[in-house]
Amino acid sequence: ASFAFILTEVLILCDASLNNITVNLPAAAGNQARLTIKKIDSSGNTVTVDGAGSETIDGGATSVISTQYNSITVISDGNNWHII
Repeated sequence: ASFAFILTEVLILCDASLNNITVNLPAAAGNQARLTIKKIDSSGNTVTVDGAGSETIDGGATSVISTQYNSITVISDGNNWHII
């Protein structure tokens, strides 16, 4: 088993009321952070969370948040991001 120690926790509040927005994640390699991305507006616009380069988020290139107050929290395994 491998263990990851969280050194940094970041909260990103996203207001997509004017247009769709994209949050670009930093490189997973060497990143010991837990990032929470939350959509705070009620519009029909989306917040797309995008891994760096070819890195994935739970196996996919992106994760989309489309509902107000929904969020995802991701951690890195050193190669890709995982939703927890």
